[in-house]
Amino acid sequence: MAKEDFIARFIELVEKQGGFEIVHAYRDEVDHYLGGKGDWFWYVIQKDGSFKEAYVASFVNGEWKDNRVTGKGKKQKTADLPAGATIKRIVEKAYLAQDENWVTDRKPRLIQDAHPHFHYTKGFGDKAVDISEEFGVTIRYSDIADVSTGFHERDISTGESVEPPKDL
Repeated sequence: MAKEDFIARFIELVEKQGGFEIVHAYRDEVDHYLGGKGDWFWYVIQKDGSFKEAYVASFVNGEWKDNRVTGKGKKQKTADLPAGATIKRIVEKAYLAQDENWVTDRKPRLIQDAHPHFHYTKGFGDKAVDISEEFGVTIRYSDIADVSTGFHERDISTGESVEPPKDL
């Protein structure tokens, strides 16, 4: 699937849910917040609960305006990014591995648990990805060759419970 298709899927998900945010939890207490509400989209990185950096964008009249934000308070710095950079970063993680052959060429196994999802593996567990049945986003990823890329879903929020990042 082309990146543009994933971008359209994410925008549609945000619109349909009235706001959407997923939090991916990485090793060493690093969290990535991928979300959108209304015309705003964000990719925020926190370590140990503290803000590290953010990519934020507005999407108005079919035009993207993107910024990278680092620091807090008086040390906060904002830099312009190329149009569409934020949404591309979001969909890279929100749909991670979903367009790879080891996923697209296989019939998924549905796991019925608190967050029903489709489970795929490559080889003997060399890589694994779980995709939310309800939202279609990647909720878990692992790669034994690069453990640092692995994450699991910490939280998913929709509708009124989604709050865009403040002070960005």
